[in-house]
Amino acid sequence: VNGMSAADTIFKSTYAYFWNVLQQGDLTVREWLSLLEQRLQVMNIVVDQYDDAQLIFESLNSTGMNLTESDKIRNFLLMGLKGDQQAAAFQLWQQNERLVGSEELSRFYRQYLTSLARSSKPVKENEIYSDYRRYVGLTKNFDQIAQLKKEQAAAKLFAEITAPATVAIKDQRVKSLLIRLGHLNNDILVPYLLQVFAKTRDGALSADQLVEVLRVLLAYLARRLFVGVPTTGLNLLFAALDRQVEHYVDQAKVDYVEGLKLVLTQVVKENKRFPTDQSLKDALVEKDYYHMSSMSLWFILDELNNASGEEQDLFDTAQSGKYSIEHIMPRVVNNSWQKALGTDWRLVHNVWLNRLANLTLTGFNGQMSNRPYIEKRDMADGYRKSGIKLNQWVAQFDKWDEATLQERQADLLTRALTVWPRPNVSTQLATDDPNSWDTLDVILEANPTGTKPVAFSFVDDQVVQIKSWTDLYNQLIDLLWDADPSNFFAMANSDESLVKHVNEVEADQRYRQLGDSDVAVYAGGDSAWSRVQHIKRLLAGSDHDLSEVNVKTRKVNHS
Repeated sequence: VNGMSAADTIFKSTYAYFWNVLQQGDLTVREWLSLLEQRLQVMNIVVDQYDDAQLIFESLNSTGMNLTESDKIRNFLLMGLKGDQQAAAFQLWQQNERLVGSEELSRFYRQYLTSLARSSKPVKENEIYSDYRRYVGLTKNFDQIAQLKKEQAAAKLFAEITAPATVAIKDQRVKSLLIRLGHLNNDILVPYLLQVFAKTRDGALSADQLVEVLRVLLAYLARRLFVGVPTTGLNLLFAALDRQVEHYVDQAKVDYVEGLKLVLTQVVKENKRFPTDQSLKDALVEKDYYHMSSMSLWFILDELNNASGEEQDLFDTAQSGKYSIEHIMPRVVNNSWQKALGTDWRLVHNVWLNRLANLTLTGFNGQMSNRPYIEKRDMADGYRKSGIKLNQWVAQFDKWDEATLQERQADLLTRALTVWPRPNVSTQLATDDPNSWDTLDVILEANPTGTKPVAFSFVDDQVVQIKSWTDLYNQLIDLLWDADPSNFFAMANSDESLVKHVNEVEADQRYRQLGDSDVAVYAGGDSAWSRVQHIKRLLAGSDHDLSEVNVKTRKVNHS
């Protein structure tokens, strides 16, 4: 009977079925045995000492409830342990689960694995466990207890980063900045923050440097939102950002914060660069802010409201439903508004209605409706009585027309430039250097013909000196092979002509064998453009792409 109080599972439903049959009490022994034969199935599995119990478990579970990616990782960590070791590992697992929350465990592992910077790409949601097993669990001398302790250190940072309002954070500057970043709901930033917070914990960055990094990131993301730049590709940017910053820290001989500013203002592609002051000014003139997502607009108004003086939490109040977006000049203009706006009221209304200068937050949107500006200002719950600083600024005027809107637009720009400053970077990368660094996708688009590569970096950003495109091609293949030979076997079994089985190309000198395997890769002479095309295909076969390879080139002088 106690079994009925258990959680709903396939075991409980089976138990309940047979319990109910027994309670009826009208089956003969033969009928009961027949029922058991028809309705009850028991599977007995004997695992040989050389079998992989975890893989067997996963395959059997495919017909039951879906395991989460973190469930699979937990089983992988615990199944190979016995006695006290398993108990100690499970205790650590439970502590980590409490730190990040059981619902967040798979998300934690995804961000944690991405932060390990095995690749320049974020870990995919459906490959969290497979990547963990492959790149963590199957490493030489893997120790479950030691690994869980590493994960616990990361889990503490993850909890601070993703739930700053509920976690004890000593530095109130860090806490405030994390809360503001959290309003952007920018999950793709977490792997990079795990790396930066770990540097601070380990003494590589000071507390002040961490604060400055967070300020730069907040201004960068807020400006992009304000301007309306699509977020496409930012997950790739943040997955590789730490390595890129460290590369320029070493190359330009600057500190980490300056390196971050350098990368975001000068190094990344144009569509990823830190938005300029002019782009903010243009957005205020061109952008329809009313039809952006509510949370984005709440964030913008909250930030601009707090540009100076005591902070007010407009974001959470709006999220709770107490504030809503209000058009100061209403969507429907009555005779009173037409008179206030002047003879060009139609044009003014059309141009300014959904600009940020005409929007604010209020708890009394319905009561305000399309009342004249003076009434909205002076009513019991109007702008003048509002506790919101932005509304108190609005309430200083005696009329609301195009001239007033221009004044407010200028004020909002000043606030935006104050609260999200663009970094001043004292270091300028040399533009007249005959050697220039670019990612391979940029080089391919510009055509590598007429250039010579002299160095490259990939994955760990260690710079490798090279002599030619052929040298780059071969050294990159060796790195990919060392990282994961299985990808080459998969390509050899596919229709990829660059990789074949040795017995298929025995007499073909254009192919070279990889290690002692039965796989060979194309190594014939080709143009620079063809070489980069070949690299593109081999990278794709290893789940990488051209944007992950940085190459230093110089122009070839044929004179």
